[in-house]
Amino acid sequence: MTRCLRHRPKLDKNSVRLLHLHHMGSITEATILHHVCIVLFVLWILNFFNYAHSFAYILCFVYLFLVHEGYVLKLRKKLQFEEKRASDQRRILSESETLRWLNYAVKKMWPICMEEIVSQRMLLPIAPWFLKKYKPWTVGDVVIQNLYLGRTPPTFTDMRIVQQASGDDHLVMELGMNFLTADDMSSVLAVKLRKRLGFGMLTKLHLLGLHVEGKVLVGVKFLRQWPFISHLRLCFVGPPYFRMTVKPIFTRGLDVTEVPGIAGWIDNLLALVFEQTLVEPNMLVVDVEKFVSPQQENWFSVNAKDPIALATVEVLEAAEIKPSDMNGLADPYVKGRMGPYRFQTKTERKTLTPKWLEEFKIPICSWESQNMLTLEVRDKDLLNDDTLGDCCVNINELRDGQRHNMWLPLKNIKMGKMHLAITVSEVNVKDSDPLNEAEGPEEDE
Repeated sequence: MTRCLRHRPKLDKNSVRLLHLHHMGSITEATILHHVCIVLFVLWILNFFNYAHSFAYILCFVYLFLVHEGYVLKLRKKLQFEEKRASDQRRILSESETLRWLNYAVKKMWPICMEEIVSQRMLLPIAPWFLKKYKPWTVGDVVIQNLYLGRTPPTFTDMRIVQQASGDDHLVMELGMNFLTADDMSSVLAVKLRKRLGFGMLTKLHLLGLHVEGKVLVGVKFLRQWPFISHLRLCFVGPPYFRMTVKPIFTRGLDVTEVPGIAGWIDNLLALVFEQTLVEPNMLVVDVEKFVSPQQENWFSVNAKDPIALATVEVLEAAEIKPSDMNGLADPYVKGRMGPYRFQTKTERKTLTPKWLEEFKIPICSWESQNMLTLEVRDKDLLNDDTLGDCCVNINELRDGQRHNMWLPLKNIKMGKMHLAITVSEVNVKDSDPLNEAEGPEEDE
């Protein structure tokens, strides 16, 4: 027995990753089983009271289909992030070093003081600002009654020094962070609905799990006297992987982030919150002098970088669109995105040659970013909109101020092309207000 244990073969990284994905699949199957049990229970109740019409079975089938599609989308996003993380780990960083010492120190300090500093001194003052700014229209007020991040601290996967510090920062570091809370995390949000919708009713949401993973930039400016640090600038290099577990009213039951409709809205809301406030070039600025001061002062601010140029995107028309409806036609519309900015055209009904003739202005905050414009043609349906193809344009290649007229073939599909016109122009920050055109994610999904 001892010999067998001693000569047990070690698993390589690929095997560990496959086991991890298999574990994710088993969790998904178990959670989908919960939805199936709920549907069967509802059908049993309806049958017991002789209300089990065929329409009820159709609705239950559609509900399970949407649940399945939601889980497939989650697993696809997780796989994409795992592949990106694996490629980042294979990339050789000349200035990276092992961070076992740092993770060990954080693990020892977390239950003693760091968890309280992060949750009570940092997140509790910051979270109300985000909740007030990005709360849905159905909610009148949101208050955090309790916040405990659990016994497991965040872990750091890699670290490197950025040679060219931006602004007046003396030191800029890039940290790979993975924060997966343990099962003892607890946070209670008191939600008050609007009077015209929920008659001002109060309810509670229990946040019981959190997973945040991504690359974080930390800029530091030093002082010669206490507290020796003037400010910290924090932001994600790109949109992070973010998932959470929320239970309504009680700590048991179904995770509301998995319910169709709510899941898509939460994903869009989180993308808006992160990308418009905490993804480079936007950043969270912490005034350390005010943070350590005994007086209650506003010690943080969200620094959104002013645009340096505008991309005027004219979505003109499309041709040879793939038929998607039973009548041999489609109801196409276009969704566009560049960084945190999104837009959507109107829907053209029953046509394969739509003409939108719409114009959108997208702010550009830095030429160091990729500035890749992604356009997707979709077919408007009652339940689930079909994809009719997509295309991409590198805005950095169109900086000459000219109007670029182009026909682009639609990818990921066998037919279709789109007619665009794009003009990139430098702007005067004082005279521009581009955010009136480019908006966040739509709430109709």
